[in-house]
Amino acid sequence: MEEFLSLINSWWKEGKISEEKALPYKREIFEDVLNTFSEYRQILILSGLRRVGKSTIMFQLIDHLIKKGEDPNRILYFSFDRNKEEDLIKILDVFRNITKVNWEKEKIFVFLDEIQKVKGWSLQLKQLYDNFPNIKFVVSGSASLELEKEAKDNLAGRYFLREIPPISLKEFFELKYGKKVENVIIFKRELKFEFEEYLKKPFPEIVKWNDFSRVVEYISEIVVSKIIKSDLPDIFEDVDSNLLEELVEIFFSNPGMILNIDSLSSNLKKRKEEISKHIFYLEFSKLIRVVKNFRPSAMLASRKLRKVYPYIPAFIFIFKPFPDMGKVFETFVAQQLNAKYYWREKDREIDFILKENGEIIPVEVKSEEEVKNLDTISYFMEKFKVKKARLFYNGETRKTENIEAINFLDLALGIH
Repeated sequence: MEEFLSLINSWWKEGKISEEKALPYKREIFEDVLNTFSEYRQILILSGLRRVGKSTIMFQLIDHLIKKGEDPNRILYFSFDRNKEEDLIKILDVFRNITKVNWEKEKIFVFLDEIQKVKGWSLQLKQLYDNFPNIKFVVSGSASLELEKEAKDNLAGRYFLREIPPISLKEFFELKYGKKVENVIIFKRELKFEFEEYLKKPFPEIVKWNDFSRVVEYISEIVVSKIIKSDLPDIFEDVDSNLLEELVEIFFSNPGMILNIDSLSSNLKKRKEEISKHIFYLEFSKLIRVVKNFRPSAMLASRKLRKVYPYIPAFIFIFKPFPDMGKVFETFVAQQLNAKYYWREKDREIDFILKENGEIIPVEVKSEEEVKNLDTISYFMEKFKVKKARLFYNGETRKTENIEAINFLDLALGIH
């Protein structure tokens, strides 16, 4: 392990980190991550989908430390993505052997990438955090549900969690053209031209790629297949990767479909328990988003009639190069709102239901520029005495007394 550790911690020898690792461009969330890292002792957990830039943010933090004057030998980085080591103390001891830094007494910074692959990682971190206040930990993981659950169960009061999302439209433009956008309204016309391309390429590495077949291959193989064939089997012992692939194709090809376990069980010839378990795995790894059927009268969600969306619109294009853009926009809105609920009653349906400050807000998504029929929203508002509603569509952003109509581009830019 000594050779591996020396290789990936090149700053021990060079005294600096390479620009290829600590890329010059910093995500919008970096400042918040840096402030949290600098001001608090707590463990900083970075979670999010594969390839959104969690490792890059770690390297940028390391770069910040070195430039601030911290001894490079006191900074340890380790990735569990390709290494099966599961004993954190063993890694620290190898670190001590190489650098001669006594980690038990001296101030050090420890960056652990893809931590979710270590069984019992949160208990190990808890013991180290409680007994060695000289160590500052930053950890990352792609399986956000697992990270959040373990952190809540074992690290209460000892961590801050930061979700690293796929890049925003503004970040897409800045990465593509190397131009800083200080005011999105001034650049709105240029950003509009990039919007639909952005929906297909929300990962930093592929922003400048022009070959759409390569884009699809990257998202399919480097993101989705890696999660299905490597990440999930590393965490769970009973993963059927073939079943996951079948479910992914069904869900990505049919955004917003009603989740019918009985039908899936019959068509795929798998037990219902097996189907349910693998749907959880897909949600766990941020490949899909499950939206529950909301019952305002009872203030709870029904387990029946749940809907499933790809986690991000880009996943739709893997199986459908020319999909229904209405479904792409609906998936985009679900992503932007982090949608958890929708509403359905007989033949009436509201795309999403938000709960804000104790209020229920119905949300409709339409791909048209002019929307004349909002009967379902009117019905919902009258039935449940709701005062506000939102419409996301291709028309101009405007407000009426009860309905806020917002253009998709304005939603992407956060200017509604």
